Amino acid sequence: MASPQVAPSNEEADRIISDYLKGKDQQWKAFFERKGRLTLLELPVDILRLIVREITHTNDLTALALANSALYNLAVPLIYSRFDIVWPDGNTLSAQSKNVDALTYGLSTLCLGSAFARSTRKAFQPVTRPLAKFAGNEYAKYIKKFSLGNGPGEWVNEYMITKESGKMLGTLVAIAATKMKNLETFVWDMPTGVLSDIFMALASQADQPDRECKLSRVWIRWHDNSDPSALLAPSNATPVPVAPALVPVGSQLTPIGIMLPENASHPTPRGPLSYSQYPCEYPTFSVLPPLKSLTVLDIDELTYLDEMAVLIERSKDSLQELRVGISAKASHKDFVQTWDGPTLRQIDHKTRWPGESTIGERRLGGVLGVLVGHIYDIRKRVPRAATPTATPSLGTPSSAQAAGGQQALPKVQTQSRGSKPAKTTQVARKRLDGKLKLQTLELERIPLSMAVCRHAIDWTVLSSLTLLDCSQHENLWKMLRKQFVPRPTVSDVALASSNRTSPPESHLQYHLALKYIHTDTTTPALVSFLKETLAPNSLEVLFLQDRRRTGSGPPPVILEVVFKALKRHRLSLRKLLLDSSAKQTGIGSSTTADNTRWRAWVLTTDVLRYITSGRMKNLRELAVSIDYKDWHTFLQRLPNLAQLRSINIPHLADYVTANFEPKELANQIADIITLKPEIRLCYAGIANKCFEILETCDTGPSSGATGAGYPDGPIAAANVNAHVNGAGANGDNAGHVVDEDEDETTSEEDDGGDNAAESTDEDEDDNTPTTATSDPEVTQSDNEEAPADEDEDGEDSDDQDDDDDGFVEPDLGKVTLRIREILFYDDKVAIFRARHGRL
Repeated sequence: MASPQVAPSNEEADRIISDYLKGKDQQWKAFFERKGRLTLLELPVDILRLIVREITHTNDLTALALANSALYNLAVPLIYSRFDIVWPDGNTLSAQSKNVDALTYGLSTLCLGSAFARSTRKAFQPVTRPLAKFAGNEYAKYIKKFSLGNGPGEWVNEYMITKESGKMLGTLVAIAATKMKNLETFVWDMPTGVLSDIFMALASQADQPDRECKLSRVWIRWHDNSDPSALLAPSNATPVPVAPALVPVGSQLTPIGIMLPENASHPTPRGPLSYSQYPCEYPTFSVLPPLKSLTVLDIDELTYLDEMAVLIERSKDSLQELRVGISAKASHKDFVQTWDGPTLRQIDHKTRWPGESTIGERRLGGVLGVLVGHIYDIRKRVPRAATPTATPSLGTPSSAQAAGGQQALPKVQTQSRGSKPAKTTQVARKRLDGKLKLQTLELERIPLSMAVCRHAIDWTVLSSLTLLDCSQHENLWKMLRKQFVPRPTVSDVALASSNRTSPPESHLQYHLALKYIHTDTTTPALVSFLKETLAPNSLEVLFLQDRRRTGSGPPPVILEVVFKALKRHRLSLRKLLLDSSAKQTGIGSSTTADNTRWRAWVLTTDVLRYITSGRMKNLRELAVSIDYKDWHTFLQRLPNLAQLRSINIPHLADYVTANFEPKELANQIADIITLKPEIRLCYAGIANKCFEILETCDTGPSSGATGAGYPDGPIAAANVNAHVNGAGANGDNAGHVVDEDEDETTSEEDDGGDNAAESTDEDEDDNTPTTATSDPEVTQSDNEEAPADEDEDGEDSDDQDDDDDGFVEPDLGKVTLRIREILFYDDKVAIFRARHGRL
């Protein structure tokens, strides 16, 4: 519960108002000399601006803008502060939408602006004086967030940059972006490709007259450059299996990457390319101004990494969030793997643009080595004992040789202390020894280089870590566990030495600040890291999946071992996901063994009773699979999780029948909430269905039909709110940091939604594109109802009032609950978004 806010005293209120109106003496004087009551428009502009900001819906702001020129000037900046394109459901027929979509209409407004309105008005009414509200207002300059979300593949493919419509879309966005002087966040999540013109337009943000660039967050999802015919494939097609990277026999894995045997050599690098031969758009990231957040997904070309390295070096003092994902079709390419060798380099420092690079696709340290190539040199930081030699006279240790014909990577091998390091060419440039001080790091399909992870990233400031399908992850947990061992303070060491006892755990000094961990591979090394390296009750979000395991055997970590690590953070955990199901790679691709793998982490009765005991008092979101024999135990103990806001039960083991109806189970949850209104549960995902729990006002039996839709008639339908029982006006967000963009986003959100969003959710909302599958207002099973004033026979219900016995229902006028089936609300509910196991 939020603590009550103390109202400021009269003196403090006067001081706040005086500071707010400082330098506006004339307005202040006119305000006090005014006789009689003030009208709304006579209030100071600053006060009016604060009032208008309290309006929460765009339709209300639009109506306000049409009322008065002064209110127009105050409402328009709020209306155009966000430009979000949300694609409709893929099942929507084209006849249900207009011939020209909202994307084209919106970009037309931003590109033409008020000049078009002034010219049109002058053409039809030449003698009319110009309106003040059209004098110089350009809508694009108010935009703070520009977002193009992903949609159905059949519709999105029409905007590929290889097509005329895609080129026109990119041109319109580039024109509009040059006018967005207050742009802070740019999101392009459509896999259609991004023209270099758009990057040049974003780069112009640094050329503001005041030299103040507000652009801080960029999110790009790339398209497939390899095969143009693959772009037209349906979205539900089974993906082609990707061939694994071929590693020569006899290779060994060093802390940097794969070291080839002496009898093998790397491919000959290609020569420089001309601009006409260049396969990608240029320039892209290399021209952007310094950023705070950079997200680049589905990368399939090395040139993107080279340009990202330039941007990362430019943003090294400001970059806080880095999300990088490799395309599934490119995960087998040479530039993705981590390599080691005396002739390899991270980046080509001599080139002016990526097309001139002549060092090949095999890079020292792989993807991570390229990204940090302008701020950190791998060579000088590798210990001598761990640096494989490249001289033929020394040879390769026999213990490092892999079995003949084996293509799998061996474990990390180290050489003897007497071996000499590889001879490297001395360069005249300054040696690089920088570190990325990130707060959020998310990687997908990126092999990890331990040398880069250890020396090029400052782990003491990192608070959020996501690793999805990243090889060598187990070595990372071992390295972090060894490097950041908790140590006792100096006073505790002296006390322990005198008493010959070990210092208590509460007095240990922990070095890591991780609060968010998401991985799709759970190993014993990870569990040990959670138990021994992180401070007790410091982890807030933990999403553990086990999707990379092959075969139907037991998981490497059983549920009981995972649970012991969870208990260490029971007081701090806010969001928890446990899922051992196999990752679905396409329709019909899963086997019988894959379909039953989720049973490995079905909660036992003891674990379920612990989670629902009330010990985890800060838990807000929960995603687990349970056994049906424990279903009623879960319902009975649900009141102990009164603070829970969202729950997802993807699997229910051993149901009494072959198939079960998720809606019936959701109704049982709603029944418990009716009996215990202090429960604040809003969203419930069961199997492949998601339900929203809504509050309606019960107006009596004459208010309409029952069943699906609004069971309490039109009056209740007008008063439907998301269920946040007991939250009060302040909800549950006291003491949490709200992102700087949230003031603008709240006007677009439902007031009855989840009011307990944490700071991590708000940051993700600013960086995560809005998709069609995330709108909670899109229902799947709402039926139309009969009018409230008619009975089933179509006759007026007043004819039956003669039999009224005068009895009044005791709950008449009280709030009742109902459930509504919706699409999974991925944008705001973290467990719904994390269930996909992808960035």
